[in-house]
Amino acid sequence: MTEQEAQALINAGGGIDAGEAAHAEAAATGMLDGRGQIVAEDPNAKAMEWFLVPKTVAWAITTIYPEVAEHYTDAKCLELAAAIVPVAEKYGLNGMGASPELMLVIGCIGFGAPAFIAHKARKKAEEEAAAKKEAEGGNGGR
Repeated sequence: MTEQEAQALINAGGGIDAGEAAHAEAAATGMLDGRGQIVAEDPNAKAMEWFLVPKTVAWAITTIYPEVAEHYTDAKCLELAAAIVPVAEKYGLNGMGASPELMLVIGCIGFGAPAFIAHKARKKAEEEAAAKKEAEGGNGGR
């Protein structure tokens, strides 16, 4: 074996080792498909772990102000979720499941929302009834 052939084998061995290491890392992180091939990570995967936060805030805002709903699209919510990721990583949070307090707040918003919506509808109905009564009765008979 020549020196060049030996060096080629050494280089090939390094590549094989690197490939095996990458495969082992992909297996450990769940980045292998059904055939055992390494798959690329979804760039939105981490943002999707936090998507419910901006989506819930958007829902609350558009419930109060339906005229702004066009500004709170899923794409915009995903952008905000992507902005949450580095902050969450800074504080060691890995998805909403890592923060029971946040899950409680989100759950309470959903739990209390029907009461808020009912209150808003009742207030609107009362205002409409008062306006109708004033229109029919004039200024109290003056």
